Amino acid sequence: MSALPELLAGAAGLRWTEHLHGLARARLHELAGAHGGLESLLRVAAARPDVAEQVAATFTVGETWFQRIGAQLEALPDLLADRTHVRAWSAGCSTGEEAYALAAAFTRQTAEVLGTDLNPESLRRARRGTYGAWSFRGVPAGQVERFFESRGEQFEVRPELRRQVRFAVHNLLNPAPLRDLDVIACRNVTIYFTPAAAAQVYTNLAQALAPGGVLLTAPSDPRPPAHLGLVVERCRGTQVLRRPVRPAPLPAVRPAQGHLPLVQLSQGYRPQGQSYGRPPELQSVPAALRAAPAPAGPDLPAARRGAYEAPLDPQAQLELARALRADGQSLRAARQAQHALSLLESADPDRWLTARLRAECLSLLAGAGEP
Repeated sequence: MSALPELLAGAAGLRWTEHLHGLARARLHELAGAHGGLESLLRVAAARPDVAEQVAATFTVGETWFQRIGAQLEALPDLLADRTHVRAWSAGCSTGEEAYALAAAFTRQTAEVLGTDLNPESLRRARRGTYGAWSFRGVPAGQVERFFESRGEQFEVRPELRRQVRFAVHNLLNPAPLRDLDVIACRNVTIYFTPAAAAQVYTNLAQALAPGGVLLTAPSDPRPPAHLGLVVERCRGTQVLRRPVRPAPLPAVRPAQGHLPLVQLSQGYRPQGQSYGRPPELQSVPAALRAAPAPAGPDLPAARRGAYEAPLDPQAQLELARALRADGQSLRAARQAQHALSLLESADPDRWLTARLRAECLSLLAGAGEP
């Protein structure tokens, strides 16, 4: 049985416990049956990262609801009052209640939310967007009626809220699928990680926050490492962690030991090799970029929507960088170009398109316009 804790820690950073094993037993038994037994499953998982993640997914805890730590959700519009459009990430979203609750929390701003989880079955339920009364405990009736349609004993997400939320499979040991985020919720997730994995996850989350962005954690979660520079901020009877507007440089993401996990979107698996590293955090706009006139670029809302719908597509992320630059948002444009560049690290270096996109990213960062 010692191989199972090692696999969980290597594939997803999860800490094996008797309690988690009890919760996972039925799902693990079903998965093992498809591979000829547990021993055979563990042998296959040792050689195949995708199967290792399937094993780890059986150990994820799916308990969540819409009003979980509701005071944090209620404080978000005030915490981000200076932003008219909010980009949010529900990390470890399980069946999706938190992702939809994040989108519903912003009544004064527009919002787009990405919900990610390691468990594909949980995400299938999240995309379905149908929930029973137990998920709504503590939610005011008026809010339920505003965002959900009654379907007998079930409630279905209304189309206007559904359009704001997307879901994807993601392993939190990997770098974040999006950058420059205004809010990240990762609550009651890191309690299930080994200390080393929790520290790496917090580094990934901190690097994904925009300056001034907020991180929502639960009281039971371990505190992020102090060197990440996140500061406690209290608002309306609750507290969050905020990345300062002028943060200290963040350390580089360290490669995880063991399996190299995969990120899965609707298009299939994409490798996210952690050994590639990430570009250093940008603290200022290059002089050439500040001085160069912003060329005509793509429509910003359309580019933002494209990047949101394809968070791991470097071309879509580069289009957003161009649109931000054309809109005069030079610092965000530079950060976005760096993000696109980091995504290209896992692409085939011999492909012409990879070389072309990398050249365009570098050209934008240098302020030289189109190559």
